[in-house]
Amino acid sequence: MKTLLTISWRNIWRNRSRSLIIIIAIILGLMGGVFSAAVRLGTEQQQYRESVEHQISHIQVHHTDFVANPEARFRIAQGFEIAKQLTEHPAIKVASPRTVFDGMAASANMNSGIRIKGVDPDTEAHTTSLDKLIVEGTYFAENGRLPSVIIGRELAEKLNSGVGSRIVLTFQDIEGEIISASFRIEALYEVSSSRFEERNVFVRTTVLNSFIGDPGAVTEIAVLLEDSDEYRKLKDEIQAMHANLEVRHWADLMPALFYSLEFLDQSLIWMVGIIMLGVSFGLLNTILMSVLERIKEFGVLMAIGMKKTKVFAMVLLETSLVSLIGGVIGLLLSFGMVEYLYVRGIDLSSVGGDGLSEFGYASVIYPEIDPVFYFKLMILVVAFAVVAAIYPAWKAVRFVPAEAVRTE
Repeated sequence: MKTLLTISWRNIWRNRSRSLIIIIAIILGLMGGVFSAAVRLGTEQQQYRESVEHQISHIQVHHTDFVANPEARFRIAQGFEIAKQLTEHPAIKVASPRTVFDGMAASANMNSGIRIKGVDPDTEAHTTSLDKLIVEGTYFAENGRLPSVIIGRELAEKLNSGVGSRIVLTFQDIEGEIISASFRIEALYEVSSSRFEERNVFVRTTVLNSFIGDPGAVTEIAVLLEDSDEYRKLKDEIQAMHANLEVRHWADLMPALFYSLEFLDQSLIWMVGIIMLGVSFGLLNTILMSVLERIKEFGVLMAIGMKKTKVFAMVLLETSLVSLIGGVIGLLLSFGMVEYLYVRGIDLSSVGGDGLSEFGYASVIYPEIDPVFYFKLMILVVAFAVVAAIYPAWKAVRFVPAEAVRTE
């Protein structure tokens, strides 16, 4: 085996230019495939983190009628007690009780339909990191004459208002009566989704509940898990504990994102596989040319007693070695490229950043790849190399020694 390996290694470098070309093709193919996969995965993972961890949370609990009619009258009985009970669960990081319903926001210039979220500042900071999303102003630090409200930058632009401006929120109380109250904009927050910024405003639960007439009102409990992969199991567990409530996980709330991520897991390896398939045809052509140029050599080897199985194995080894060289170098360079771009990011703000935010994507993308993906790619490279070498190797052992040695 050692002798066969030595011969195969020497054969590779008999035509350095041809071998280097195919190695470079494998390297560039891998780098292109990994870059495409890393950008796609990084984009989807960023959207997941932004949407789930900063906006909707892993699981939401509501009154059964709230989903169809998000009104203050559809409250969760003993909502604060249920939230406290859920927070004590070892698999749950935090459960944030909120008062959530639809309403209107109006400034001196414009009005807009919104979703008003009454939150506890400390609990919300641990649930959605709202305090870290503030780009202007302070996070529920002021206690002025008017109650504070935190709105998205997009909504502020739509209302032509800013920090310190007065806006009026209009909504229904628990009896269905229309309430209008003045608020002062204390801060602006920013997320990747412009729609979320335009739609959602945050006030203190205590303030909102005093307006609607029920200090203990809770219409939504947002649950953040210790392990995000356990969302289905925990959803079923919470539903079993509270059968009279509507419990939904993030995949129910954002099915488009869920199916996108599910499809992504299946498509990444196929995408790179198609690229490597194209490279494999080049590899097959190169090996076949090498075999046809060495007809006399193969005839001599078989004439002096080398078995056809060894000739077959030699061609496979030559192909595998070329692929391994290109694969290892390509994956190392790909790893370095992805790590570098993960730190620096790819800024797309100059080529449609506003359009990306409409769909909930960040304008700066940080490519990322699961380390296991590199291992799968290496297996894929070797597998394609072996498949590409089968026909040239079969061609080599089909030569008749007596005829092959007379070939000029």
